[in-house]
Amino acid sequence: MTKSSIIRQVVDLQAQAERLIRTGGNIPEIEAFSQYNDEIKTYLLDHINDEFVFNYIKTIPSLDINAIEIKSGIITVILGLFAGGTSAAYNERQKIERALEQIKEISNKYSSYEMMIRNCFDN
Repeated sequence: MTKSSIIRQVVDLQAQAERLIRTGGNIPEIEAFSQYNDEIKTYLLDHINDEFVFNYIKTIPSLDINAIEIKSGIITVILGLFAGGTSAAYNERQKIERALEQIKEISNKYSSYEMMIRNCFDN
């Protein structure tokens, strides 16, 4: 992968994150974003030799939507029914909202580290 290619992918990942946050996303889109994030992060960790930048890249979280826990109880059921849906739909929406928070954090980290990444691939 060339320098311009990895930088373009980092910028693309940030654009995807922004679109997901703006539109609210869905489970398949979030899973695709998660996989893309993992691929880019793995590539960067394999190809960045600068220890300072490497340690920053390690702080970019992975996103596993299946690992996001939603507390459910009688309130969840009542809120789900009150909102006109089932508690399963309510739980899915809550899971998506929590994933979107993590996506924002991931995007912010890439944005903060983008210049450092560019410098690593200038050599």
